Amino acid sequence: MKQEIAEIPGCIAHQIKQHGPLYKNVGRRLRAHSPTVMITVARGSSDCAAAFLKHLVEVRLGVPVASVGPSLSSVYGQSLWIERAVSWAISQSGASEDINALHCSNRAAGALSISLVNSPNSRLAQNSDIALPIGAWPELALPATKSFVCSLVAIAAIVSEWTGDRDLFDSLHALPELVERSYRLDWGVAEEALAGCESALILGRGAGYPIACEAALKLKETSYIFAEAFSAAEVWHGPAALITPERPVILIAPADEASVGAVATAEKVRALGARVFVVSSDQGRACLPVPNASNSVAEAIAMIARFYALAERLSGKCGVNVDSPRALQKVTVTI
Repeated sequence: MKQEIAEIPGCIAHQIKQHGPLYKNVGRRLRAHSPTVMITVARGSSDCAAAFLKHLVEVRLGVPVASVGPSLSSVYGQSLWIERAVSWAISQSGASEDINALHCSNRAAGALSISLVNSPNSRLAQNSDIALPIGAWPELALPATKSFVCSLVAIAAIVSEWTGDRDLFDSLHALPELVERSYRLDWGVAEEALAGCESALILGRGAGYPIACEAALKLKETSYIFAEAFSAAEVWHGPAALITPERPVILIAPADEASVGAVATAEKVRALGARVFVVSSDQGRACLPVPNASNSVAEAIAMIARFYALAERLSGKCGVNVDSPRALQKVTVTI
């Protein structure tokens, strides 16, 4: 895991150079297709990437995006009523039975089927109208890191062309250096706090929410910390009862329109006695700093790359062999 985290900057640079034109072509095809709805098909880290896709497509294009449980087709044998839709599947391996079942069902129902997969010869790629490479090179570590980051890069590149936002695509070229700089910033205060706890809350909103979901998942699988992710707004609809001085709270706050409200949430949480660690490029607010980026999308991607480095170091403090976490396999095949 440590080696693959270090590979992320080079992987992004190679991905943009090798696959950037392909991502742009798909963005243009989606613009011409003009879908009325998008269905995402994914599990685990890939479903967190799908939530990032949902945020970008809904906010920038106004197209509703729904994550549909793959068991709809694989277990219940049902298909969706979809017209002028896109089925977008995301997977590192492309091997899971239920992911393939729902994606094929959506395709048979008339949806344009797109897969974003790190295994170009996988079943999922073969079951798609458009098969896109994640381009993360072979990923051997059990916890997904570079495949998740490169999934976000691919999504951002496609959406940039779909919306005609050239600045967004250009910002991806600066990501490798941004991630390298983030690795050099000190997050030791959060490592120490998390090493002494059994559970944590990870909050985010806007572009920060999918990052919070992935960060919580990583704490579970690498350090056995019962971490839960919530929207910085949703947390007040019940989960706030979990806030205690013994349970650290990490707020993922990229600098977009949601950041003001998210930071206000951090202050309310702190007032309840919790230890709060804000991930931000605003040096006045951040306990866990990241470098300034030209937009919140690039900033959010750099945030999760830096969080991976924290998670890998934390696993050692928690006595976990991060490359062999219990009960997990690299290729997860569910039905």
